[in-house]
Amino acid sequence: MKFLASVLVTILGFAVAALIVMYSGAVSVSVLDKPSAFQSWILSTTMENSVNSRAGDITVPDLEKEVMIETGATHYVTMCQTCHGAPGVNLSAMARGLEPIPPLLYHKEEAEEWSAAEKFWITKNGIMMTGMPSWGVTHSDEEIWAIVAFLQKLPGLSEAKYKTMTQSTKTESGHSHADGDGHSH
Repeated sequence: MKFLASVLVTILGFAVAALIVMYSGAVSVSVLDKPSAFQSWILSTTMENSVNSRAGDITVPDLEKEVMIETGATHYVTMCQTCHGAPGVNLSAMARGLEPIPPLLYHKEEAEEWSAAEKFWITKNGIMMTGMPSWGVTHSDEEIWAIVAFLQKLPGLSEAKYKTMTQSTKTESGHSHADGDGHSH
């Protein structure tokens, strides 16, 4: 009984300390104040485990179809390139002001961090408090899988190949996100 009381007092102590930190404003939420290593570890570990557990049952379709990759390239230019860059395309000013800074999906080491199923889940659902939107609100699963198919190829593309792929698919598809609801074909 004494042990249980000690555990409850400890938990209550942590809860009170957390409430004091939350209500005191002691932790800065400014993007200019980089998070501590501990804060970064908590947030990244939580995010990685959350995505991993939710993407585990997703069945990945054949991502090698050329038309799927081309469609994904079109979507990438209009929806992803601003924040994630591309071969020969730097991050936008907006992306450089985000915390965390979005991963450069054309870099092999960053692209390999997530499986195709995890990339699908992230693209469809977004990531809270990172600037990563949920594209599942405006795009079908088929369109999101096309983006993932392109993401699988992106790290191996040269600047010239990227320009060729995205210019030809952009002009052929007529894809645009300039209308009021953010989606038109």
